[in-house]
Amino acid sequence: MPTGYWLPRRLDRAFSRLAFPEAAKSLLVQNSPEFCTWADHFAGDSAGTWPADANWGYPATVGTGTEVIQLAGGIGGTLTLTTGASANDSAGQAVGLHWSADRNFYFLSRVQLDTLALSKINVGMVAAVTGDTGAVDVKSTPSFRATIGANCAVFCRDTTEDTALTFLSNGGTTDGNADWSGTFNAAQYYWIEIVGQGPTTTTGDNVVGYVNGQRVGSGNIDGSAALTPFFYVETLTTATRMLTVDYGGCIGRIAADS
Repeated sequence: MPTGYWLPRRLDRAFSRLAFPEAAKSLLVQNSPEFCTWADHFAGDSAGTWPADANWGYPATVGTGTEVIQLAGGIGGTLTLTTGASANDSAGQAVGLHWSADRNFYFLSRVQLDTLALSKINVGMVAAVTGDTGAVDVKSTPSFRATIGANCAVFCRDTTEDTALTFLSNGGTTDGNADWSGTFNAAQYYWIEIVGQGPTTTTGDNVVGYVNGQRVGSGNIDGSAALTPFFYVETLTTATRMLTVDYGGCIGRIAADS
């Protein structure tokens, strides 16, 4: 979409035609009074830590590790979430509870994990800005953490179960639970997209997850629940694990009847 165009009024229809990152990203970089938009390349202080030495406007540190905005070592800006070196140490970051499925949302991020071994990640939309154990408790069943995972739509990879990257949702009549058919590699970036839309006669409040433009799965969610973008990594051994977020963005209507 050329720069300067107003955003469409029906995100559910608009984004169904934009299941690929570059076109969707062009929507996120624009500004409209009808939409709540967050987009961040994390091009912050090249030497400082986040949020200790600058008012970035994000919640306090989540988990037992550290979050660092870095410019050097991350061309274009990156957010690195690095755990501590003890088993179950974690690092996470959220943005704010400003979106819901009833008002339609579109979440987009580009992430990579430094190693495939003994780790757990959550990337997507959750119902709280804090939660040092992530939204997903057990991926195999699946089950979810109280509050933060009570309503969520996330991609989860947990080596306690297997090596698959799985789209999960919680809070609706039919939870999402689908593995991506592609191969998840270490130190390789992947585009994560999640579309949420208000109730329809057939699906209720629906969320759909994509990896690199490929539809992975869908499920229901509580459409009235306030959600935030969320990035989380946990180590399952006595060594650090690092999730790098190159880009994050989310857009949704500011009012259900707009």
